[in-house]
Amino acid sequence: MGTTLSTLFNLAVYIFLVAAGAVIGSRPAVRSRPLPWLGRLQFAALMILIVSLGVKLGANDEVISSLGQIGLAALLITAAAMGGSLLGLTLLRRFVLKLDRFGLPQGSGQTGDQEAQGGGKADNALTKWIVLAVALGMLAGYFVIPDSVVAYCGTVIDFGLYLLLFLVGMDMGKQGTMLADIKAAGFKVLLVPAVVAAGTLLAAALAGLVLPLGVKDSVAASAGFGWYSLAPTLLAPYSLSVSAVAFLSNVMREIFSIIAIPFVARYIGYVECASLPGAAAMDTVLPVVVGATHERVALYSFTSGVVLSLAVPILVPAIVAL
Repeated sequence: MGTTLSTLFNLAVYIFLVAAGAVIGSRPAVRSRPLPWLGRLQFAALMILIVSLGVKLGANDEVISSLGQIGLAALLITAAAMGGSLLGLTLLRRFVLKLDRFGLPQGSGQTGDQEAQGGGKADNALTKWIVLAVALGMLAGYFVIPDSVVAYCGTVIDFGLYLLLFLVGMDMGKQGTMLADIKAAGFKVLLVPAVVAAGTLLAAALAGLVLPLGVKDSVAASAGFGWYSLAPTLLAPYSLSVSAVAFLSNVMREIFSIIAIPFVARYIGYVECASLPGAAAMDTVLPVVVGATHERVALYSFTSGVVLSLAVPILVPAIVAL
C-alpha cells in the first residue's frame, strides 16, 4: 500500500511540474523570446542527472557483485524485453497510430518540413555525452567517491529530475502545439504502454526458453519494466536469485535505454524511443527521449511510463502467483 501511495504521489509531482512548465512556456511573453539558455540548461541538468545515477550504481555493491554471477541472464532478458517493445511499438506506430518516423501523421505536409530540417533534434553526439557521463559516474562511484557523498546522490537525482521535467514542460508549451498533440493522439496513446508491456513479456518468455531460469521467472524479472528499486523487492520473498536477476536486468534496461535512444530516434522512429525505458519513460529517461526527438513525443513517453509504473506492483505478484 505504501509503495502504491508513493508512486501516486510521485506521479502527481511529475504531472504538476510538466504542466506548470507548459503553462509558463505557452505564455506569449515567453514564446516570443528565443531563450537559448533553455536548451543549454536542459543539457547541463541532464548530464548532472546521468552522472549522479552512474555514481549511485557504481557505488552499489549489489550491482557490481551481480555482474559476474547473473550478468548473462540479465543481459539476455534485457535485450529481449527492449527488442520486443521496440518491434511492437514500431508496428503500432505504422499500422494503428499511422504516424511517420517523426511521430507526425503519415502523408502530412509537416513530414517534408521535418526531413528538410534534418529530422529534428536526433543527434548521435548526444549518445557520446551520455555514454561518457554514465561511464565516468560509475567509475567515480566505484573507485573515488566516498559513501558519505554517494548518500546524497539520490537527492541530487530527485532535484535534477524535477528541474528537467519543468524545463521539458516549458519546451512543450513554447512549441505551441501541446493541445493539438494531445487531441491528435487521443485515447490511442494508451495503446503505447499496452504494446510495450506485451512486447516486453512475450520477448522475455522467448528468452526464458533458452535460459536456466525458465519462462515464468524470466517474465517475472522483466515485469519490472525498468523499475529496479521495486521489482526486486516484490520478487525477494519468491526467489532471491530471480530478485537479483530482476534487479540487474532492470538497471540495464534504464542504462541501455539512455544510450540507445539517440540511435533509435535517428534510424527507426521517434515514438519508438518511448518503448525502450519502460517505466522510466515518465521520469529519468523522459528528458533523454525529448532531447533526442521532439517535445510532442513527451506525451507518448510520459503516458507510457505512468501506466507501466502503476502496472508493476500488480503484474509482478500476479506472475509469481501463476
